[in-house]
Amino acid sequence: MNKWYQKAMIYQIYPKSFKDSNNDGIGDINGITESLDYVQQLGTNTLWLNPIFVSPQIDNGYDVSNYFAIDPLLGTMDDFQKLVEAIHKRKMHLVLDLPINDTSDQHPWFQDAIKNKDSIFRDYYIWSENQGNRPNNWGSFFGGSVWEPDPNGGSQYYCHIFDKKMPDLNWKNPEVRKSMADIAKFWIDKGVDGFRLDAFIHIAKANFGQNILNQKEKFPVDSSFYANLPEVKLYLKDFIKLVKGYKDDVFFLGEASSADAYQAAEYTRPERFGCDMVVTSDNYGEMYPMTDSKIPMFFQPRQLSIKRLKETFSVWEAVLEKISLPALTWGNHDISRVLDRLHIDSQDNDLPKALAVCMYLQRGIPIIYYGEEIGMRNLKYKKLRDFHDQRALDLIDFMQSKGYSDEEILTLLNQQDEMTARGPFQWSADKFVGFSNHHPWNWATHNDAAADEAVKNDGSLFAFYRAVLKIKTQPLFSEGQYLLLKTDAKIYAFERELNGKKAFVIVNFDHKTVKYRVPTVKVVHTLLSNKASSLVDNVVTMEQSGSIVIEEK
Repeated sequence: MNKWYQKAMIYQIYPKSFKDSNNDGIGDINGITESLDYVQQLGTNTLWLNPIFVSPQIDNGYDVSNYFAIDPLLGTMDDFQKLVEAIHKRKMHLVLDLPINDTSDQHPWFQDAIKNKDSIFRDYYIWSENQGNRPNNWGSFFGGSVWEPDPNGGSQYYCHIFDKKMPDLNWKNPEVRKSMADIAKFWIDKGVDGFRLDAFIHIAKANFGQNILNQKEKFPVDSSFYANLPEVKLYLKDFIKLVKGYKDDVFFLGEASSADAYQAAEYTRPERFGCDMVVTSDNYGEMYPMTDSKIPMFFQPRQLSIKRLKETFSVWEAVLEKISLPALTWGNHDISRVLDRLHIDSQDNDLPKALAVCMYLQRGIPIIYYGEEIGMRNLKYKKLRDFHDQRALDLIDFMQSKGYSDEEILTLLNQQDEMTARGPFQWSADKFVGFSNHHPWNWATHNDAAADEAVKNDGSLFAFYRAVLKIKTQPLFSEGQYLLLKTDAKIYAFERELNGKKAFVIVNFDHKTVKYRVPTVKVVHTLLSNKASSLVDNVVTMEQSGSIVIEEK
């Protein structure tokens, strides 16, 4: 392991919601700089920031109108340079979120493309060929058609698989790939160490003449036509090769939300200039116990399935073993917080610790979503009109049309909508949780988690996360091989091995006390435990949600 990112422990920060330094209700870059001691105290060594570029904020910064400047809401380039300097002074690294599938319709490329049909930037975007009609019935992830009429008139339509104000880039055009590489190089020169490639699996599209064969909807969504197509790897290779040729240790974390383990392997082959790691939304071990066919899958109520978690990671770890490292995470800004999403009781202080041990000590790179380490939960909005994101608005319209009550819809949104996970970081029990002296941009009822108390309490979730991440720094846990062990259904156990030395991680997800015999004849000792008794003849007794990490002497 000779690249810095192979031992990364990533802390994801949603900049607008982390720390407000100028009391305007919006988190900013200076707030992050002021908070680096906390991030380092936790034990993470890499920051991933959601987009900080100039944006109209139609999609909370993922609609970029200027890739070469900081959004004034968040600060200045001088503020950013101070942040980079402070991060590197602590021997930490910085990863920026880079939207590459699309731009804002306010971006100069698109503005020039619609003003002048002979512009070189016209071919930076995707236009329909058949005059006066949409070429197909493809539906956008944000509702409606993926095709929108040229704003300046004429008979052509442009493609957008997300919001209509976010036109898709034409990655078939080599100049697009080169321009995106130039953007990455600009930020590398500013000191950035890596990039999360947002929505990269969508940069190739299928034959526009093929309709989606779904007659139930006017504009059906089927990502088979605009996700994970073979050309994605070709375009990605050209882009990453250009950037890695400029600086070879730049880290690329690809967002492959719908990819399986085999697709992840293809996206991360180093000899093909792929991503260094991909993160997917399919690794949370979720099941849908009460599926309602009227509700979109994203909003279906879910719960933790140990069986599915085992099936998932046994495959991912096996498939990626000689290729790349899996991403180890319980969530991000695009999904509700894990404690609410999986319906974990607010009085259960042990299950969150079990989840941390279970996930982050596997083979791979931990990614911790801000606030998870202190037990933050979803914001709880009081009224439907408090929701403004497009996915929530579409769900409200749809469910109301199906006769669901506002109370039912509100309950579902407060459990599952992504905006509930983007609340202010809870620094304290003060009026606005220590985030700001001004009413925050995203605000609703919240739980009583507070970082200032958590860092002082040796029994807190924060202290436990810190202990887990300290163990993760050991070569056995950062470099060792992984083997999921055969156990009872409700026990999650795996072995890590390096140069003949082994460690065992055992977690009890059962509702009763269980015993487990550690599969070794050697003497062992405990590195970390919670609700687990001392070992007797290599047999450990664990209460409900108990966990233990054991190493051979």
